[in-house]
Amino acid sequence: MASEYAILAKLGGFVGSNPEIVSSYPPYTAVGNETEILNSCFPLGAKAGKFFEDRFRKYIALSYVFKVRKSAERDDLFSFSVLLHKRDKVEIYKKVLTELINILESNGRLSESVLTQYHQKIYEGINSESDILIEDLLIDFSRIFKEVKAKVLKQKPQLKGSFF
Repeated sequence: MASEYAILAKLGGFVGSNPEIVSSYPPYTAVGNETEILNSCFPLGAKAGKFFEDRFRKYIALSYVFKVRKSAERDDLFSFSVLLHKRDKVEIYKKVLTELINILESNGRLSESVLTQYHQKIYEGINSESDILIEDLLIDFSRIFKEVKAKVLKQKPQLKGSFF
């Protein structure tokens, strides 16, 4: 399992702001134009703490919307999206993205600059299920994936015996 693209979108906390793509890895131009992909990655009416799934061409766009706190104005809304193949287990990525944002927030590292600066590392860490460092903060993707897969990918019991 691996995501094909990771896209970071933002809705500024100021009056009259519109959603925009802040960062994409690999560049979203390979997938389509900005407006088309933005509609899938940052849906209208998005609220913090919610996941959204949408079909985007041959992918499933899974987006997690969260707040980045600001001291002066209203908080900004961000969307971290991954484009997955249809056969991938969306539940796994939901828990991984939630854990990533929670770790960054609880350690005071959840900001636009950190997200854009480490976007490629986050993408690579998710795809390889390997640990990454963000400003000396360990994101233990290997442990997170292992725990999540143990819960989500439970093996079905094999039936033994005969039926009449």
